[in-house]
Amino acid sequence: MRKLLGKTLKCTLDDGRIATGKLICVDRLKNLILGHVLEERTVDSSFYCDEDYAATNGSKVIVAKRELTQAMIPGIHLIKVEIEKSLYEEEIEPILGYKS
Repeated sequence: MRKLLGKTLKCTLDDGRIATGKLICVDRLKNLILGHVLEERTVDSSFYCDEDYAATNGSKVIVAKRELTQAMIPGIHLIKVEIEKSLYEEEIEPILGYKS
């Protein structure tokens, strides 16, 4: 885990949100603290605009994004945590002792 500190992680939560940021810390309950976070979520376009606008643009969903200084991602809500393939190959694979 120490090799991942300060590295960029992409976390998928059980409500569909995706949070991408730099790992600051992790606790025994698998809660993650991320810094410089970009949160993305898909929202039905009718929530933000009228049906005529959605119909003319052909999109039923909007990807809403927001930037956060820090975010705590509860371990209980984590579905998936991803890292860049190059980071995995350089930092994690040698520790595990096998290649994917």
